[in-house]
Amino acid sequence: MRLSQILQRAVHYFNPVARFLLNTPLHVVMSRRLMLISFNGRITGRPYTTPVSYVQEKDSLLVPDGGKWWKNVETTPQIRVRLRGAWKVVTPEVVREPQALTELMRRMLAANPAIALFTGIEAGPDGPDAAALERERRRGFVVVKLRLDDAHSASHAPESGQARISAGHT
Repeated sequence: MRLSQILQRAVHYFNPVARFLLNTPLHVVMSRRLMLISFNGRITGRPYTTPVSYVQEKDSLLVPDGGKWWKNVETTPQIRVRLRGAWKVVTPEVVREPQALTELMRRMLAANPAIALFTGIEAGPDGPDAAALERERRRGFVVVKLRLDDAHSASHAPESGQARISAGHT
């Protein structure tokens, strides 16, 4: 079993703690690299909130993910994230095209090398390890690009009953 698979399984136990901390003033302990993402299930319509890692580039948040939560936001025009203690509206775009993934992962690994631990994609001298990236892409790995929409940002928490806690992957 690869280290990234072990860490992804450990996330199941870490997520409740991360969700709690990211919803309190103590978010500063984690919010430089983690945020909460809130979305509705595509089949059930049930709301979920889960912590995810991210890299910020200007008005976009880049989220590496090999889990399945991204399928819920793929066709959703807007979702919400809790970024550094404030709820914001974002527009999601799922990136799966190989060249675009390579470029995004190159920038993400340069900004946060720890992403390699969770994705199984190491940084090489010319960008991400091509074989590892292709292996993970075939397993469903994508990058979710979230464009911050400041005009619709919300500084309040999800309404009552709108955010079911989930054990999603970071």
